[in-house]
Amino acid sequence: MNQEALAPGPAVLRAAAERPDTIAMTFVDHSTARDGVATELTYRDLAERSAAVAACLLECTRPGERAAILCGHDADYVIAFLGCLRAGVIGVPLFAPEPFRPADRLLDVIADCTPEIVLTSGGHLDAVQRLLASPRLAVLPKEVLPVDRIGPGSRPAPPGPLDGDAVAYLQYTSGSTRRPAGVRVTHRNVLAGAAQLTAWVPPDASSRLVSWLPFFHDMGLMFSIVLPLARAVPVTCFAPLAFVKHPRRWLELLTTGHATHTMSPNFGLDLCVDRVGPQQRAGIDLSALRALGNGSEPVRIRTLNRFTEAFRGNGFRHEAHCPGYGLAEATMAVTGHEPGRPVRVGAFDRRELSAGRIRPVDAADPGARLIVSSGRPIRQEVRIARPWADGPGEIRVRGDNVCAGYWRQPERSAETFGTDEDGNAGWLRTGDLGFLLDGELYVTGRLRELIVIDGRNHYPADIEATVEETCPQLRRGRVVAFASEIDDAERLVVVAEPRSPASATDVETIRAAVRAGVAGRHDVRVHTVALLRRGSVPITSSGKPRRRECRIRFERGDFGHG
Repeated sequence: MNQEALAPGPAVLRAAAERPDTIAMTFVDHSTARDGVATELTYRDLAERSAAVAACLLECTRPGERAAILCGHDADYVIAFLGCLRAGVIGVPLFAPEPFRPADRLLDVIADCTPEIVLTSGGHLDAVQRLLASPRLAVLPKEVLPVDRIGPGSRPAPPGPLDGDAVAYLQYTSGSTRRPAGVRVTHRNVLAGAAQLTAWVPPDASSRLVSWLPFFHDMGLMFSIVLPLARAVPVTCFAPLAFVKHPRRWLELLTTGHATHTMSPNFGLDLCVDRVGPQQRAGIDLSALRALGNGSEPVRIRTLNRFTEAFRGNGFRHEAHCPGYGLAEATMAVTGHEPGRPVRVGAFDRRELSAGRIRPVDAADPGARLIVSSGRPIRQEVRIARPWADGPGEIRVRGDNVCAGYWRQPERSAETFGTDEDGNAGWLRTGDLGFLLDGELYVTGRLRELIVIDGRNHYPADIEATVEETCPQLRRGRVVAFASEIDDAERLVVVAEPRSPASATDVETIRAAVRAGVAGRHDVRVHTVALLRRGSVPITSSGKPRRRECRIRFERGDFGHG
């Protein structure tokens, strides 16, 4: 297939001409009904409504300017995004302001990208206008346009040939305490990213997608919008919050939709196992599912095994697990497993790995660290830069999916995307550590978050996994390990949120269990265990803990000591 045919805008116009009344996207809204209310959009709907938005945009601004998308997780969001692409306006996928979500991050991004236009929905208009009244915004948008109130009007000129180097949209990374970083995703990057994912989803009549991933996240944007429109594969979407409140909803939609492909970060699988008990699993049918993509955070073999064991009786096959690795700076995907192929899990000597050496051991060895392979590179090059001895090093990526840098941050762009210390050009410095074995990538941690205690290296995610396994009283995904200078030396600190309020006795029991578990498996002493109130651990927009911010807040005294 010609790669330009995968561009979502032209793909929608082509589908609208060939099969205008075919259902392209279904949105299920659970805000007013437990089982949800479905809204369907045909290819004709997508083409006509996005054309109206594009025409409205071009009346207010010009191609190359920014339009921030502050819609809910619904059809309006997709229409707004497609309208930006069709108008040549740089979309900035964000989210509508909500009472439960702090506005600081949203304000920081709006201040950074200075959009001329804000696209939202009528139901969010008041909240958006209150947000834009913040004194933190020195430059205000010229217009706020409710997408659902834009009627059919003059059509924009037919799109011309794609300029591959032009910026299609800005993808803001989750980050922590640094200035927000808007990744400049070009049309060439979008085409490359779509081509990567189309190898995963065949364009046959039986393919069906289901997604709860947030549209403002790179994985959600590419899997939920770009891929299904590029491949003309129907997709059903529902809100992330609806999934977190009732994980069975995901399984129900996979069942009723006979879904063949879906995606989730690792925590989503744990949530299903923990919150959907044996009785609630009745009526769930996952036999049509060919691929369950897993990325955006460390993939743990224990989670994959638990999910398979829990839902094997519902038709789920273990070979449907498809772990992968990617990041916004590479549009989305870097490596991945082919559907239907058994997941490879490596067992490596933990001490040797900490010393920078790779030594495979038996999986039953008490000193083994199990690492799930992230699969093979997908249509790009991957290399390991300056590894320690013959061990892990920084993962570097080169290909058409590697983005053009950060919005208005030349120094940071040069640091991440520029010529590296060995004079190599075009290689993205991911900041992640890993190694290649038999052509597959194994990710071991983050370069800047490595914990070094007494001359030995420890991976935060490894310690966090041990704590979660040792202490079921703690919330999954709300355990954070980092090093902090205490008494003139680097010490290991663990902060975590208990599942429920803990008594003084429970607190001491948990702290003792954390220290014993980490010491036994990693041979390192936990100096401080801080147990926090629910909701205290700072997280990114994709639900991952912000380790750097945790460390800063701990050192500031926000978390107390234990």
